[in-house]
Amino acid sequence: MGKGHRHMKHLKAEKAKVKLKAKKSANKLPKGLNVTDTSFKVKKILIREQLQQRDETEVLSIRKLNIKDLLARLQHHNSTVREEALKQLKEILLRYPPRDLHAHLNPLLRGVAALSLDKEKDVRRDSLNALSLILRPISKERLTPYCDILISYLSCAMTHINPNVKEDSLLLLDVLAQNCGSALAKNSHKILPNFLGMICRLHSDIKPGRQLTTTLNSKNTSAKWRIKVLERLANIFTSLVYHEKHRRSTGSNALQKTGAVKGYARYVPVYGSRSTQVGEVDFDKDPSSMASCAEGILPMGEFAKHVDLLMPLISDIWLEVCPDGRTESNTETTISSEAATLLTSIVEIVLSITEYVDMLEHDHDAERTRHWFRDAFCNAYMKNFLSRFPYGKMRQLNNPRRRQEDFSQAQLTEKCLQQNLALCRIHVWFVSVVKRNKQFSKTARDHCESILRYLDDVIVNWHDSSALPQLTELLRALFLKAGPVLNANGVDLSNTLRLILKASSRLSKKEAQSRLSLILGDIMLEYNLNELHR
Repeated sequence: MGKGHRHMKHLKAEKAKVKLKAKKSANKLPKGLNVTDTSFKVKKILIREQLQQRDETEVLSIRKLNIKDLLARLQHHNSTVREEALKQLKEILLRYPPRDLHAHLNPLLRGVAALSLDKEKDVRRDSLNALSLILRPISKERLTPYCDILISYLSCAMTHINPNVKEDSLLLLDVLAQNCGSALAKNSHKILPNFLGMICRLHSDIKPGRQLTTTLNSKNTSAKWRIKVLERLANIFTSLVYHEKHRRSTGSNALQKTGAVKGYARYVPVYGSRSTQVGEVDFDKDPSSMASCAEGILPMGEFAKHVDLLMPLISDIWLEVCPDGRTESNTETTISSEAATLLTSIVEIVLSITEYVDMLEHDHDAERTRHWFRDAFCNAYMKNFLSRFPYGKMRQLNNPRRRQEDFSQAQLTEKCLQQNLALCRIHVWFVSVVKRNKQFSKTARDHCESILRYLDDVIVNWHDSSALPQLTELLRALFLKAGPVLNANGVDLSNTLRLILKASSRLSKKEAQSRLSLILGDIMLEYNLNELHR
């Protein structure tokens, strides 16, 4: 009975459950139509471009793509495609001789230089490598028509809103400096304002001028960023001075090789009548303006405007990294390695400025420009740079775990010999501009005596042959240019001259002996140096 009762109870529970009914399909497939359709469509087979037949003389990559195909891929929206096209383009540049690529030079330069503004870092770096391969074998004459393209992309990169593109513009500048330095010198009036914009910003209209910016982005400290900018700026000034010297040395033949084109001329004299040298033809200038060829690469008025903005910025940059406290006389001021690198670029820039101003020796406004530069910046230079002179660099320790007392102060610092000699040379240039009948101020005299004491110590303990060119240039400026002014103000140079005589006989290296001997010979031949002759 109990067993049957349980069965009935189970049946009642099953009946009480909710029953789900299957929905009947309203759209039933009619009978006889549920048959598989085996029909198909036919399309033509498209052969990829790499498999097409190419001319044997055509320039192709390993994947059988020509330069036109690769340049089209450089504009692809996918960064991977652009990067792969650059790799194949570099492979073509390495495999084929430059003469096979001359017909494609214009689209190559435009396409590759445009990628220096790309948003992807890898694409920008690969484009700079490819651009270096393109520019390396090209001669200066063949590259001249394309310089404006390269300078335009450089200006766009240096003023780009993306800080990463702006930072990589310095690498683009390095590529151009290595392969077409003359183009940078001729277009320095376009590049120098962009440099100023990379380390400073304009004041408001109420306060004209410029003030330093802190940093470009979070990845760079202000000191590291300014080191990068000032190093390139120093290269630009050095290139400017070099090409200006070269232009002045060949200036006598410039007018013979330059031709002006009149409005009614039917032909252009591309070659001279006496030789097969290429003649430069200016289609813009009037024949009556041929005298303008005597002007410099960068006009002195524009150069002075850039210098007037740059020199205060250089002082501000140096004051940020230099120690605040003043040191006693004849003791070194210890600076960091970053500060020493900054100082190297700063003195190179200032020396280039003085050399460029000195090249005006035959111009009517030369003396006025020199006195302007000295009056505007000499006092600030002595206050900011020479008040803590000389400088020593903090040495990097190989084993930082060693105790501090295991090192002496001499072992912890290195002498910044080249930087100190360059600082001396700048001050000597300022001294040489002073008129002989004008007396020094007490500060200027103290700095002159401090420099002479430092120089005497360097000559006595001379051991660094790498700084020999800097030393000889300083001695030449000291005796030949500033010597009469120093003697007129009672600054004695006889002790330094005796030390040079001893050093020239003591040094064993022929290069040092010959350089010092040449300086002594020039002193003997200079008729104005009566005090030294005695």
